[in-house]
Amino acid sequence: MDKLKVGILGLGRGLTHLRNFVRLDNVEVVAAADRVQKWRDRAREAVGDHPVRFVNEFEELLDMGLDAVVLASNGREQAAHAVQALAAGCHVLSEVPGAYTQDEIHRIVLAVERYGKQYMLAENSCYLDFLRYWRKWLTENRFGPVAFAEGEYLHYLPNSMILPDRTKITPKQAREQDLPDVLPSWRADQPPIQYLTHDLGPLLNVLDDTVVSVTCRSGPYWCPEAPLRTDGQIALFQTAKGSLIKIMVTLNTRRPGAHNYRLFGIEGSAEWYSHEGFCRLFWGDRKEGQGWQRMDIGTAGRDTDKTAGHGGTDIAMARSFVNAILADRPVPIDIFRMSDFTLPGILANRSAEQGGQTIAVPDLRRAPFRGTNFWHHVGLPEDEPEVRDYRSEMGLTY
Repeated sequence: MDKLKVGILGLGRGLTHLRNFVRLDNVEVVAAADRVQKWRDRAREAVGDHPVRFVNEFEELLDMGLDAVVLASNGREQAAHAVQALAAGCHVLSEVPGAYTQDEIHRIVLAVERYGKQYMLAENSCYLDFLRYWRKWLTENRFGPVAFAEGEYLHYLPNSMILPDRTKITPKQAREQDLPDVLPSWRADQPPIQYLTHDLGPLLNVLDDTVVSVTCRSGPYWCPEAPLRTDGQIALFQTAKGSLIKIMVTLNTRRPGAHNYRLFGIEGSAEWYSHEGFCRLFWGDRKEGQGWQRMDIGTAGRDTDKTAGHGGTDIAMARSFVNAILADRPVPIDIFRMSDFTLPGILANRSAEQGGQTIAVPDLRRAPFRGTNFWHHVGLPEDEPEVRDYRSEMGLTY
């Protein structure tokens, strides 16, 4: 097989996937499906002369003899769509969260095993370039054992109501305009901690680890624009290797959106905040009073088109999926790794509902976890970017 025949379901978020897949030389994008005419029209304009068919229904897509399907559908429907695509003989690249319940994850596992096709979670944050360096430095023992890690997903999302044409508005706008056909979006009542894969997944890949238990607490319901979900949740995860990972997700607090990551090793530490776009380091013979060092590594590698969605991570993810399928290799984030990233958030919310009770997180594999194959696909860098003094770069005198 020289080219992978691909179809795209959903042309909201899926528009980025469509643009990226038509740019890949080893892909033929056969068709894309969406029930909303304006999204199909927008996508048709975006692909220009590429001979992509646009249809209304998923079933039409599956009847076209595709090799693979990219799922960018409603988060509550992704698991059902994945099973349907696998049953139709298609490999699957599914947007996050991938599943909404533990039972849905089990169903995808069984479908992968029954139909012999591959499933990959489209967790683009795993392709952030600085994570490659963190993994490299961890394998070189520069951090020493990593005792703690932290991740944060901060994203103010008040537009929790949706119109028939999929325009999103706030509950206040719906009330003021007295709109009769408005419905809550799938994220309107989603527990925030269940949208943690962008933060937990990358950290688990860097640590090459899995979660074994979780305790979680919910914040208040104070935001009037999203009354169906808590303003945020904080979870503490114990890993199989003994590290603790803290994840905070808030969708209701007004602030610039951000992903933030921190590693705490006994010999050194690292931090990356998306609003800064560079890495902070502290290790080796550096003394406490000297403060952080700065290293300019960010979202994507220097040879990656950073306009191709989320700083270039989207097209890097698409390329690795396609290359794995064409080479008949296991994909970088398979169904079991998807469970490692997603199930802890589902069970974290259950813990919060039980007042913070500790809940065990099962491994759904048939055999014990032997390590991720993600880095075999992505590779670790050979270069060592320049390190500069953080305080002087920022003009700080203290």
